[in-house]
Amino acid sequence: MRIIFCWDDGALQDQKLFALHEKYELPGMFFVPTSNREGREVLTPAMIRQARSPWVAFGGHTHSHVYLTQIPAEQIEPEISANQNYLQEVLGEPIAHFCLPGGKYKREMLPLLYRYFRTVRTADTMCFRNRGPLYRPALHFYPRGVKSLLGNALRNHSFPEARLVWARRREPYFTLLRELLQYEEPRNDAMVMIWGHSWEIEELQLWEELEALFALCSTRYRSCCIPYDAIDAAGGPAAL
Repeated sequence: MRIIFCWDDGALQDQKLFALHEKYELPGMFFVPTSNREGREVLTPAMIRQARSPWVAFGGHTHSHVYLTQIPAEQIEPEISANQNYLQEVLGEPIAHFCLPGGKYKREMLPLLYRYFRTVRTADTMCFRNRGPLYRPALHFYPRGVKSLLGNALRNHSFPEARLVWARRREPYFTLLRELLQYEEPRNDAMVMIWGHSWEIEELQLWEELEALFALCSTRYRSCCIPYDAIDAAGGPAAL
């Protein structure tokens, strides 16, 4: 099993996530837009530079946090290239990974995205077997409920995980997430990509729950937690 933490939107509350990643020495990827047209404040260049460390890395998330399916095709390249250039200037290093705002995309967009980025990430859940460079996450750190877990597991052909969720359907959501981790642990082909938004965690006051997960990963699953940049992107054309 491989575990990857990644966080979207670059909200100011990401600074709390930085602290958790540093405290538990677990690597995390932060997908940050240059700005957010929804009005939410985003990390400043100084905050980004200060946070960059062996435990905190950054990826692209468009220039204005726009869903790529909602803009004309000719605007897609400026949206992704401006954001990539911005982050590369801030950090002085290549930005090789991208997360789709809202997870929205059309298949014909992917060749353009791969010209700029080595990997592209969606906003799916309950995907445990990935071959890049299009990555679909496994677990959303947000109380989506059993119905969402089951529906997404079936849609993504994660049938063993669907059976586990159904068998434990009366348990709390975050208990189910921990049991899914335990189930995937012996599986060498399992990729458990955990994603979320710091502003959601703040709104729902889920910080204690998240820290409990970090503590668990730090003790029981430390060797499974890998940097986003260590993801094997082989077999990319199959994702097109």
